[in-house]
Amino acid sequence: GVLIHFAYKVEGSDEKLIVATTRVETMLGDTAVAVHPDDDRYKHLHGKYVVHPFCDRKIPIVADDFVELGFGTGAVKITPAHDPNDYEVGKRHNLPFVTIFDDEGNIVGDYGKFTGMKRFHARKEIINVLKEKGLYVETT
Repeated sequence: GVLIHFAYKVEGSDEKLIVATTRVETMLGDTAVAVHPDDDRYKHLHGKYVVHPFCDRKIPIVADDFVELGFGTGAVKITPAHDPNDYEVGKRHNLPFVTIFDDEGNIVGDYGKFTGMKRFHARKEIINVLKEKGLYVETT
């Protein structure tokens, strides 16, 4: 699969935190960004927040050994309701579990124009809007 890289803005700062995913539409359900506790690039961000670009949600930056030191950007988006590994991270950090799909694969929740879209349509649209907001980085 392709990896879509996008950025979250760090609250109260000009800094951005870049994450990568094969399923960018699941970012609607992100409730944390995890970094390795020993990753010097991100130690100053432990306990801070990123701002979700599509809803009124502050997302904590959590330090967790689940993140592989030196792999990828070193920052991992956490979607506890839609990924088994993220589920475990979510439990460890008492994160909210936000369901973003109904049984037919449509987006549910308060996400503006994305609400009601089929997941693969939402995938394309989210990339477009991330580009408009200057948060899209690249696809590899």
